[in-house]
Amino acid sequence: MLPEKNLDNSYLIMDQGTSDGTQIKYFDNGKWYKVDRYGGEGAAEELVSKVLELSGFPTDKYVLYSQIIINGEPGCCSQSFLNDANESFITFYRIYSNLTGNDLITMTSRMDYDDAIEYVLDFMKTNTGLDLREYLANTFVLDALILNEDRHFNNFGLIYDGTTFREAPIFDNGKSLFVGNKRYDLGQTMEQNKKIAFAKSFSGSFDLNLRYLQKYATLKIDYAKVGKYLEKQDLAIDNVYSRLYKLIKNK
Repeated sequence: MLPEKNLDNSYLIMDQGTSDGTQIKYFDNGKWYKVDRYGGEGAAEELVSKVLELSGFPTDKYVLYSQIIINGEPGCCSQSFLNDANESFITFYRIYSNLTGNDLITMTSRMDYDDAIEYVLDFMKTNTGLDLREYLANTFVLDALILNEDRHFNNFGLIYDGTTFREAPIFDNGKSLFVGNKRYDLGQTMEQNKKIAFAKSFSGSFDLNLRYLQKYATLKIDYAKVGKYLEKQDLAIDNVYSRLYKLIKNK
C-alpha cells in the first residue's frame, strides 16, 4: 500500500498549463507533491530514481522521488532541492529570457542540434560561469534510456543564491517510458515503439543528443543491477517496469 497525503488548496503551488499540459503540484514542509496527469508519472519518477541509485550516481545530482497517494489520486513526492531560503531555481528558459528578452526555443529551433547545444553551453558559461557539458551529458545518458519526452528548457536549470550559480539536480522524469505517449502500441515491439519517442530539446533524437556530449558523461547506468531489480517487479503486465526491462534486456 502506498502512503497517503491529504492537502488542501492552501498548499497548491501550480495548477496551470505547462509545455505538457496541466499538472497539479503542492508544496508542504519542504516537500513537493505532484498528482499524476496521465497515470504512471509517479511510478516512472520513482523507478528512474531507483535506476540512478542502483547506478551509484551521486545523490546530490538527482531528485529522489517516491510514489504516494495525494488527496486520493496517485502521484509522487520529493524533497526540495533548495538548501536555504536564499536559493532559487531558475530554468534555462527563464535565464535566457531575462537576459536577452528572447525565446530560447525559437532561437535554438533555427539551428542544427549540435550548434544549438554549443550555443546554450556558451551562453550559460558566459552568463553564469558554469561549464555545463557534464550536466547535459549525464541528462542525455539518462534520457536516452528512459526516453523522457518532456525534457524541455524549463526542465534544465540552475540554482542561484544571489551571488553564484550551481547546477540543479536532474528532476522531472515522469513523462518517460511512454507515459502519456498516445502513440505507444502494445502490438509493436519495443524497438518499433522507440521510433515514436522524441526528445524535446536540441535534436528530436535521444541518441544524437547523447552522442554529441557522451565523452563528458560521468553517469554510467549499471544495467546488471537495474535488470535484477526489475526482475523482482511485476513484468507480466504493461507498466513502466516491464517497459524499462524490455529496453535494457539487450544492453
